[in-house]
Amino acid sequence: MKKDSLLKSSLWISLSGIFSRVLAVVYIIPWNIWIGAGAGLAYVTVANAIYAKVYNIYNLFLIIATAGIPSAISKEVAAQNSIGQYDQSEKILKKYSIYMTLIGVVLAAIMFFGAKYVSIIFAAGDTRVITPIKYLSIALLVIPALGILRGYIQGYALISLSAFSQVIEQIARVAYMLYTTYTIMIISKGSYLDAINQSTLASFIGATLAYIFLLWIRHRARKNLPETKVTDEALRPQISFNGMLKSAIPFLLVDTIMVVLQLFDQTTFSWIYEFILHASKHTIDNLFGMFGFQANKLIMVLVSLAISVSASIIPALSALISRKSEKKQIQNLMRNIVEFTIFIILPATFGMIAISRQLWTLFYVPSFQGTYILIVSCAEAIFYCIFMILENILQVTHHVKKSMYYLGIAYLIKMVLQLPLTVYLAAYGPLLASTIAFMVMGHFAFRLLNKEYDIVDKALGKRLIIVAVNSLIMLVLVGASVFGITFMISDAGKVGSGIVLTIGAVIGIIVYALLSYKTGALQILKKIRNTEIY
Repeated sequence: MKKDSLLKSSLWISLSGIFSRVLAVVYIIPWNIWIGAGAGLAYVTVANAIYAKVYNIYNLFLIIATAGIPSAISKEVAAQNSIGQYDQSEKILKKYSIYMTLIGVVLAAIMFFGAKYVSIIFAAGDTRVITPIKYLSIALLVIPALGILRGYIQGYALISLSAFSQVIEQIARVAYMLYTTYTIMIISKGSYLDAINQSTLASFIGATLAYIFLLWIRHRARKNLPETKVTDEALRPQISFNGMLKSAIPFLLVDTIMVVLQLFDQTTFSWIYEFILHASKHTIDNLFGMFGFQANKLIMVLVSLAISVSASIIPALSALISRKSEKKQIQNLMRNIVEFTIFIILPATFGMIAISRQLWTLFYVPSFQGTYILIVSCAEAIFYCIFMILENILQVTHHVKKSMYYLGIAYLIKMVLQLPLTVYLAAYGPLLASTIAFMVMGHFAFRLLNKEYDIVDKALGKRLIIVAVNSLIMLVLVGASVFGITFMISDAGKVGSGIVLTIGAVIGIIVYALLSYKTGALQILKKIRNTEIY
């Protein structure tokens, strides 16, 4: 099977990531409508809050279950394949599939049988999350092995197929969620808690179908492998679980930061509001539902861009470093990564800000507070995306200790700022605390990389300024256009907001594309078009 170029892999994984995230957002519309129809509108935000708490807990267990191994597998398989050691890649897959499946079984058991204690630690004792936690634990039986297989496929530079498996997983998950929610809430007139339980079970359904698809891809890929280069057994790199785990732990710590911060938010926010501000349970559910679930769901479309770019650059950088390529080659790839990242993420975030009110109305209910929370969340998303990419680059370029040090600084800043900012800024406080933490960490990480590889020169600086100016112009024009359109089409309802949102999005894409073409910013796509993964 033909390897993907860096551009193709980035486009495929970006598109699949966006599609998956958009689907994960779009399902909210019917899901909330059916929850509201069956249980009452007052329970919609409550259901969102419970679902968010459960999934934040599940995500922590999920990341521990995979232990950062998929990213490390991708890196290791790419390195082995670049020197023709394809049999070693097969050994890596088989060995670690067994290890990680066993780890998944153990964590699933802890999550299932210890659900009560998990809820006390991570959900401030909210007993409503106990049963959904048990349903979600079943997915841990499959997902660790799925993650290993994805890392293996990405290591073969088949990024597009790995990305497509995410689409399959998401479609199956959402289809099951909507079917069971409609059946429970509309047909059977059941409890919204039962609908949440079945919605969490959907993760197992989606993961199983994605795993079957990737097994078929692996079977096809093995048919076209060239012969393994003959190498003295003593000279071959040895496969060590300890070594792989050592390589994976930094990836694990990076991958977990958003999940850990969300768990920190849902626990400390509840405590601060209950014991310091003496707010009611209803107020806590509503505010946490807004920033912890509703706004977070929307910005995850942006975050998927960072994850997409990051996932595609790890094999490319790993291969260059494994071959001991010239510093100039690595420097050029670094510059292209920086420019491509900003070229994609900045306009996407600014575009979401421009249509934030319409987005919130379409997916939830009209709310000025919700709109403002989404705008602040977009600012957080920009710096989180940059953080994710820089941290992965640091690890691939063997700056693991520095990476962990910067990560520790980010956690410390978050913990120090959480209480005062939450007390004085309410739901905006946790978001602002995370944003500041990502900003500081990103600054230190980029300064280190720039010092070693001299990434930013005058030419790159000029191109980045052009991208930023283009994005700002697009933001202003889209914002003005949307404001004008609302005088003709009311955006107070879902249909009207959907129409205004669509028009604004089309205007934004056209404006940014034209500006990028006129200013030469589109050249970045040509620069990376023929860049091979290895």
